[in-house]
Amino acid sequence: MTGREVIKENDAILRGIVRSIDKNLDYSTVEAPQAETPRFTVQLSLRGRRATVSLALDDLIAAAQDVVRRNAIRQKIKSVHDHMMDTHVVDVMGNKTARMLKESAASQEAFQKPSFNRRSPRR
Repeated sequence: MTGREVIKENDAILRGIVRSIDKNLDYSTVEAPQAETPRFTVQLSLRGRRATVSLALDDLIAAAQDVVRRNAIRQKIKSVHDHMMDTHVVDVMGNKTARMLKESAASQEAFQKPSFNRRSPRR
């Protein structure tokens, strides 16, 4: 059986795994070139960000009956999903606004009175 046929047969399992991570996560599968072990690639996309995960066909076949293998596939996809979402951090305020707020906080500290009394000790 070719890799494409295996992927089509187990598409429901793969869909369930991906949907358990994020229901808005889109994916597509591509059969990888033949190497020592048959593999396929899952291309993930969410909110304009893209990532790829390479998985073994044997793991996908075994995921139908083995919960441990299913969880291993889920953990690989989840790890890539989390990394994909973390790498795109946008500064909402901008550098100029952040610098102004930092300078303002520094000048406010200079004008604050200390809360303790600094009298000279009585003798």
